[in-house]
Amino acid sequence: MSASPSARDAEVRTLFDDNARTYDRVNSLISVGLDARWRDWVARQAVTRTGARVLDAFAGTGLAGIRAAQLGADVTLADFSPRMLAVASEHAARRGVSVRCVAENLAADPSGWPPELAGPFDAVTMVFGVRYLAEPAAVIRALATRLEIDGRLVVMDFVEPASGLLSRLAAVYFFRVLPRIASALAGRRELYDRLAATTHELHGREDLEAIVRDAGLRVAETRVMGFGLVVGVVARRS
Repeated sequence: MSASPSARDAEVRTLFDDNARTYDRVNSLISVGLDARWRDWVARQAVTRTGARVLDAFAGTGLAGIRAAQLGADVTLADFSPRMLAVASEHAARRGVSVRCVAENLAADPSGWPPELAGPFDAVTMVFGVRYLAEPAAVIRALATRLEIDGRLVVMDFVEPASGLLSRLAAVYFFRVLPRIASALAGRRELYDRLAATTHELHGREDLEAIVRDAGLRVAETRVMGFGLVVGVVARRS
């Protein structure tokens, strides 16, 4: 029997709280620095003009949202892990940008979200967050109601890579080697075991696109990165 959504949320929040201080360093090392490039792509897709209002949902340590702020956006970071948001605030201060940090479980009933998340936003971003949601399409649908009529959602997540030698080698690294490296670097591997397991659940790029469409959005662009392991989807509110 699978865990209830509330139990799953609590488990994931604990994992992220416990890994908040080592999360960015480990991610940078295990991705050979490519994670910064991936987040930069997300930010550039979200910020179409100076002053654009951007919500970085399930922001974690906020690096995608902070990059959007560097590009001139008015950014709100929302996450259910207070320790992750504390690290995000430190990142923003070091980079000389201002962001709002809102501690909120966006997988909960949106009628209970605070005014800071009412919008409307020009863009909503979600980086490596879909995999942890019990009902991702429902959450994305709720986030879409916070968008301007022609606003855009930018989602990025890990997927199982398609066929090809490089993709197969990347899959071996991601599913077998990465959790061990993360364990050596951070002293704990539960989060990265969970990352590999949920990637198997998400499958390929088509699954991520289907989740976005099920939320009532129109897919405008899909980009495959990281030797097929990472997919970014840009969607528009119909």
